[in-house]
Amino acid sequence: MAPPRILVCGDVNGRFNQLYKRVSTVNKSAGPFDVLLCVGQFFPDSPENNEEFLDYIQGRSQISIPTYFIGDYGIGAPKVLSVVSNDPKNQGFKMDGLRVCDNLFWLKGSGKFTLHGLSVVYLSGRHSSSGQLFGTYSPDDVDALRAWAEEPGVVDLFLRYPLLLVIVFCD
Repeated sequence: MAPPRILVCGDVNGRFNQLYKRVSTVNKSAGPFDVLLCVGQFFPDSPENNEEFLDYIQGRSQISIPTYFIGDYGIGAPKVLSVVSNDPKNQGFKMDGLRVCDNLFWLKGSGKFTLHGLSVVYLSGRHSSSGQLFGTYSPDDVDALRAWAEEPGVVDLFLRYPLLLVIVFCD
């Protein structure tokens, strides 16, 4: 089995058309890639870019590659992510991402899951003790990371913003 091919990008800031145009170009020249991981601010800074994001959410534009993101803050994040959080399909214990729309998954808080045979651990958001629902992680998320660190086995990818650390171990 061939190892997975993964694209990683930083701040998207709501520039989804630019992001997926670039992904398409890279996929044609060096692909195909299996997944896109976005770390950094995913949502736009200004309301002008919110419409572009809604085009993808509402299916007017298509996401061509499975995309997972952390960095759940910015204009529009609370409105969109509150709908995502309340979707019955996203209820329960889901560490492998909450489905936002076709091929788009929100990695909320912290989690550990397998993606194309790789062990992925993430911590999403900024530290906050105020109980904010979006853009933050809780002490429970950090405790979960500590517990996973004590488990035997290898973590292939650790995703964190503003720090991105990618560790890949190969036999």
